[in-house]
Amino acid sequence: MRPQHRFTTYANQKVSVGGQDICFSANGIAVTSQRPTLVLVHGAGGSKLDWPQSWRSVIEATAPLGLPTSTAVLPGQGGQSLHSYPVLALDLPGHGGSDGQSLSDIDSYGAVVIRFIEALGLENVCLVGHSMGVGVVLSAVLQSSVRISSLCLIAGAARMPVTPELLKGLKNQTEDTVAAVARSCWHKSTPVHFVKITRQRMMSAGQNVLLDDFTVCSKLDLRAKLPALQVPTLILAAHEDRMVNTAEIEAMAQAMPMAQLQIFYTCGHFLHVEIASGLARELVTFLDAQD
Repeated sequence: MRPQHRFTTYANQKVSVGGQDICFSANGIAVTSQRPTLVLVHGAGGSKLDWPQSWRSVIEATAPLGLPTSTAVLPGQGGQSLHSYPVLALDLPGHGGSDGQSLSDIDSYGAVVIRFIEALGLENVCLVGHSMGVGVVLSAVLQSSVRISSLCLIAGAARMPVTPELLKGLKNQTEDTVAAVARSCWHKSTPVHFVKITRQRMMSAGQNVLLDDFTVCSKLDLRAKLPALQVPTLILAAHEDRMVNTAEIEAMAQAMPMAQLQIFYTCGHFLHVEIASGLARELVTFLDAQD
């Protein structure tokens, strides 16, 4: 396969998927079939901005983005080990800069990801999902694994129960419920700035998107299909995650024939940001082992 297009770094690029424009960013590394291309899929009420900036761009000069200089963990720092791989981060329909509306089931989201990969002509893809994005990634590979060579599942599981109280809160007390969810996404030691940004981004997604996404999570159950997945998979989880039960993640890892699990401590549901450097190294080690 000939080298693919070198996607412009940082541009909010768009590609038509099913008649709707899907927005994505790229780190500027040329895509070839000889090395994996990482495609990042965000979680509920999120967007591509939920991924560490250092995972999305090799431009280190823009790393701080106005965040406090005293903060030890900054999106844009600690992901340099991924800079030899092309990385694309997409916005699911109705999220971020993408057209359309949020969807009502995990398989519809998974189908969008598959069509996104096909529309860009990508091969040898490592699909990386966070939280709800884990369900999206699993659904995508179950629908079509032709272009997918590996998976990385972060802080998510094949089943992620959501309480009726949370769904009711998102409907009737959106702002207070979002504030509580934002606090639960981060380890107690994480600077409050990150909680604030998460709350702002979730509120900007809108009530309908939040309700749709958390309802999708509440209905998610792919456990019976896991033994059929013959794709090398790296599963990364936080022991102190307050959003997804670690026991569900461990059960998923045991059910997948080609999965390996790493559990981290002193971090939370957004461990890919809290310990961006450590997770990037784990991911690179995993990818290198697939060669």
